[in-house]
Amino acid sequence: MTRPDSAELVPASVPAYVLTRKRMRTVRMRVDSRTLEVRVSAPLTMPLWRIDAFVASRRDWIAERRAELESVPMPLVRGREAQECRAMLEEWLDALMPVWCAEFDIVPPHVSLRIMRTQWGSCRAATRRITLNLELARRGFDMAEYVLVHELAHLFELNHGPRFYALMDHHLPDWRERKARLGPL
Repeated sequence: MTRPDSAELVPASVPAYVLTRKRMRTVRMRVDSRTLEVRVSAPLTMPLWRIDAFVASRRDWIAERRAELESVPMPLVRGREAQECRAMLEEWLDALMPVWCAEFDIVPPHVSLRIMRTQWGSCRAATRRITLNLELARRGFDMAEYVLVHELAHLFELNHGPRFYALMDHHLPDWRERKARLGPL
């Protein structure tokens, strides 16, 4: 005799997934942003048919998440495209730096360009070094300008406090709109 919560209740079409068993209490699922594989972590003692049923019940979420991830461009990696992004950003900076250094009344700081995974830019005020993410070249001139101004403002105010926001409002009044369009990395 079959129990009512048995494997017979698992839908026939379960999306493919990679299973990892762990010492945990609940099932967790994610879609890998690079491979779009469904990755499931489940308790050591949970029957496979229950895991299959869980994955099957989340079929719509899986499809939505994959579509969302496919619409995001792949992260920039070393190679030809990164070199093209570097050349484009260098050209933009040749135009932007004199204007913004004059606006802030500063000597141009040292600027580095590199692939950054977690932030658009950074500033080390003590050494007057700014680093910008090569990914900005994919986002457009006005986004690169916003991040440059943001980092230049950090030469005067290290934190994101009222003084920092006052600097941004004064020098780049539409910075909030640009920040919203840029979005997270």
